[in-house]
Amino acid sequence: MDVRGIGRGRAGALQRQIRAALLAGTAFAALVTFSAEALAQSGPAGLGAAVSVPEGSQLFLESDTVTYDSDTAVVTADGSVRIDYGGYKLVARKVVYNQKTRRLIASGDVELQQPDGNRVFADSADITDDFGQGFIKALRIETPDNTRFAAAEAIRQNGEVTTFQQGVYTACEPCREHPERAPLWQVKAKKIVWNQREKVVRYYGAKFELFGAPIAYLPYFQSPDPTVKRKSGFLTPSFEQKEELGYGVKIPYFWAISDDKDLTVAGTYYSKQGFLAEAEYRQAFGNGYFTLQAAGISQRDPDEFYNPNPFIVEQSPDYTTDRGMIGTTGRFALSDRWTFGWDWLLQSDDDFSATYDIQNFSSTRHISEIYLTGLGDRSFFDLRTQRFDVQSENPLQNEIQPDVLPTFDYQRIEETPGIGGEVQLDVNVTSLNRDNGDPSSALVCTALNEDGVCDRTVAFPDLYSRDFFRRTALEGDYSRATTQLSWRNEIITSGGLVLTPRLSARGDLYTADMSLEDIGVYETGIDVDESGARGMTTASLMARYPYLIQTGTMSHVIEPIGQIIIRPDEAKSGILPNEDAQELVFNTGNLFQEDKFSGYDRIEGGTRANVGLRYVGTLETGYSIDAMVGQSYHLGGENPFAQDDLALIGYESGLETDRSDYVSSLSLATPFGLGLGLQNRFDEEDFELKRSDVFATLTTGALTAGLTYSEIAAQPISGFPDDRSQVRTTASYKLSKEWTAFGALGYDVENSAVIERSFGIGYADECFSLIAAYKSTTDRYQEDPSETTLLFRVGLRTIADTDFSYDLGGDDDDG
Repeated sequence: MDVRGIGRGRAGALQRQIRAALLAGTAFAALVTFSAEALAQSGPAGLGAAVSVPEGSQLFLESDTVTYDSDTAVVTADGSVRIDYGGYKLVARKVVYNQKTRRLIASGDVELQQPDGNRVFADSADITDDFGQGFIKALRIETPDNTRFAAAEAIRQNGEVTTFQQGVYTACEPCREHPERAPLWQVKAKKIVWNQREKVVRYYGAKFELFGAPIAYLPYFQSPDPTVKRKSGFLTPSFEQKEELGYGVKIPYFWAISDDKDLTVAGTYYSKQGFLAEAEYRQAFGNGYFTLQAAGISQRDPDEFYNPNPFIVEQSPDYTTDRGMIGTTGRFALSDRWTFGWDWLLQSDDDFSATYDIQNFSSTRHISEIYLTGLGDRSFFDLRTQRFDVQSENPLQNEIQPDVLPTFDYQRIEETPGIGGEVQLDVNVTSLNRDNGDPSSALVCTALNEDGVCDRTVAFPDLYSRDFFRRTALEGDYSRATTQLSWRNEIITSGGLVLTPRLSARGDLYTADMSLEDIGVYETGIDVDESGARGMTTASLMARYPYLIQTGTMSHVIEPIGQIIIRPDEAKSGILPNEDAQELVFNTGNLFQEDKFSGYDRIEGGTRANVGLRYVGTLETGYSIDAMVGQSYHLGGENPFAQDDLALIGYESGLETDRSDYVSSLSLATPFGLGLGLQNRFDEEDFELKRSDVFATLTTGALTAGLTYSEIAAQPISGFPDDRSQVRTTASYKLSKEWTAFGALGYDVENSAVIERSFGIGYADECFSLIAAYKSTTDRYQEDPSETTLLFRVGLRTIADTDFSYDLGGDDDDG
């Protein structure tokens, strides 16, 4: 018996749906029967990934004509065939299904869209009714993550393995203007086997092509399934070269243990030092993660690290045979407000991780710490223990670093509805230990010679004499607990005057047992051994009068500012250890701060007045300017910035005299992407420039550029007898959508020397990335060693990322 459908009618989609319904008892019923039974039993696996069809799914057929031959059990759908079943959609010009062989033959512009997002295109397909096995000609597959397979023909077996004969793979999109051109990169292979159960793609007789030209050949390699983000297997090797290590080749292996944990092991062979072994374990949890790393080597030729620098008393720690490290990091959200974490490094010597560039632990300054933090609506809690690792060739740099056991900070702010304003509580507890003092860092100065340089050979007198200044790192124990309570309010008068009164009280408990032994030319050492308490009460008032002037399209705000601070002298000024207040740069940013010291170990005392004038101008066209000039006056009591301090803080800051240096600042914003910032400090007597910091940025079109300039007058007491002046520029230019050129240049003006130069070019699109860069640094003011490096990094999306670094040489002396 032969039942035929009616040809395509003019009524469109509605008419075809009615026709399909009329055929439900014949051809349509047959299709529903074979599909529902077969797919329900096997769970269909399309050509891209195994995806089951939900139970009870219905099959819908739409075509111009449908023919069912009951004698041969063959169903033929001809003309604009569309089959929808359980998320699968098959489109073809013609589909023939044989119920006896359970095979489906589709021909003419075949397209199969699968529930997982894969789209299969072919000239013809001969597949089983569960889509699990089949033979396809002129195949092309597009995956959801924008990768593509193509082949002259392909065979599907067991619902999980697809073999492409004369296959091609790429993650690049075809050129829209010239789709006939080869993609940026592709892999051609005699045979490509895509095993979806093992989640791996294997390439046999593979040839890599770049812009259609072959660049490499491999008889065999494999890569993860494009749908898989984590897959066990070897990762792409990387290459590097360093003067002391020689040439190195690193081969990593990634093991995806489960969805929440993995392990990466790597072996690197260096031509001079031998085999370096590394391992990193990572595990994720619902509220956080932790990692564990280890690395070790038995150096073949430690003599390569010998440093003849006569200023380094001890030899570099690299000058040993067996070296290694263990490092771990972790972070867990205990709740929506509390976080616990750690980052800790243990290594055989001071700079193993930096020397061998161990990932996550190679920075010159690494802080090992364990912490607990909490953040409330108006409160903050931070508890941590820390150890500071300075990975330097000079062992003294690391030996003088203290262990902080622990440091604790707490802050809470509450409104004071009865009197207005708000009250703030600050608590800080610090306890530290240093096993080794640093006599080499002591700077002794009884007088300046004719060249303005300190004479370090003169023995110094009594510890607290003002005839000398020194910066030291004392060994021993030091603990301090600080509590400060302050109240602040802002009052705006009817005339527009803004008054900000503030009251605060602070108390400290401390104990110190620190010292520095006699050294060489010095007649005596330092000994700080006492416990006690100190306090400070402060009353201050700030007055601001912003005055607005509107002129046409521009507004001007002129705001004179005055502040008076009344308090007693600092107790124990300069006598106690100073560990956390060792930085002080006087500028408009801290002009109106009640305490200009950066930490808790020093307390600003005495009566002081701060005055300034601020100007803000705004144009409707997008220009704006913000400028300020000011000065600070010491009015009574002892000037804390002129007191002896074991860390030399205060002297040469511009605040050590009763009338401070002048400070000024300027910032400019423009509508065309130019931004400018300027901070200056001028001598209070002759307006000589003491410090200048300039910052400029430009972002316009394809260009992004930045400039920083610092000029600092000589600070012989602090160990800088000469002026310092440096400028650094950075720039990047987008040559096209994909290509970017970048570079940086640093110049030491006073020494007439280039201290940094780097340049490179980068390319990035949806499937390929490339970076080629050159960098050279020789800054004698930095802790990082000088270096000259050439770096190449290439990334083929879904296939491999690899890099190569080459050490072109450099001065390894840190000083």
